[in-house]
Amino acid sequence: MGAKNQALKNAARRRMERTGQSYEAALRDVRREYEQGQHSDEHQDHEGRMGFGEAPFLEDWRPSARSTAYLTAVGVEEVLGSGDQVLELVEGAEKHGVPGAADPITCHLCDKPIIVTEEETVHLGLTLLEDQSPDTGPAELCMPVWTHDSCGHSRVWAWSQLTLERRRRGLPVDTAHLPAKQHRRGRTRPVEDYYVYPVPENSPPLFYLQPGEAHRHGTIGFRADRLTEGLPAVDLSREDLRELAPWSIAADRTGLLHIERQGSGRWYQPPRPWTPTADWLAAAHYHQAAIVLTAPADSIPTAQLEAGSGDLRGLLPVGREGRLFGGIMAISGLT
Repeated sequence: MGAKNQALKNAARRRMERTGQSYEAALRDVRREYEQGQHSDEHQDHEGRMGFGEAPFLEDWRPSARSTAYLTAVGVEEVLGSGDQVLELVEGAEKHGVPGAADPITCHLCDKPIIVTEEETVHLGLTLLEDQSPDTGPAELCMPVWTHDSCGHSRVWAWSQLTLERRRRGLPVDTAHLPAKQHRRGRTRPVEDYYVYPVPENSPPLFYLQPGEAHRHGTIGFRADRLTEGLPAVDLSREDLRELAPWSIAADRTGLLHIERQGSGRWYQPPRPWTPTADWLAAAHYHQAAIVLTAPADSIPTAQLEAGSGDLRGLLPVGREGRLFGGIMAISGLT
């Protein structure tokens, strides 16, 4: 599938969820707008501005005894913690993904068995579930999500995201696991996101992005999307920020233009140009890099962000809860 066709289909799915249109009608509208030159990065809907529909990069795990390639999203290993755990899942597929297996591997997006000996490529993703245990409190569980290459690429899903996608494809679902319906009638445009530009001493300047609206699939949906895109979770109280080599920020002397990941296109573009302070731009010019952090809506009180105080101490507990994402990105254009 060409990149343009996939992008249009992803846009149609987002529009379908936002407006309640059928997928066919949404795809027809998106294609018409594209042909008329109306559909571009500047015309994406609010949720579409932050993130891709599928994983930007995939890791190839190929056991020596098989010709089948097992592809995983960048966020899968981030959640599992090591390649060994991914290989354990692949080894399980080699045992159960064969004709007549007592516990066969089933594609989560078509409900048909995956026979690994007959597939050139198999995708391995994860779904995240929230477990409300009365003994230990809330915890995050994860389960493997297997898909045929023709059904869908590997990614990290929230359980409600996977349930919604299954329903869209006409597969049986437990409707209790679907996200709440969105009622957007009467709204002319989405709530704007929030940006804060602190300038720490002796380090690249910081850019904090917080959505103005909650993610449709909750905090765990926000987490699933960021991991799928390859943004690592960060705990500011315990670890140093990573340099994210594939990521970059485009800027000029008027401010910041967009954030992108190499090979995947623009990850975020605001509805209007960013306007950080002159001190922020000077620090970014000096370091040729900036720290980019993002967390779910209401992680920092919106009144505090609107005041522009730059006080982000509230992100310490957010990071410990696995809800803060980002790292150090190169910045270009400030010459």
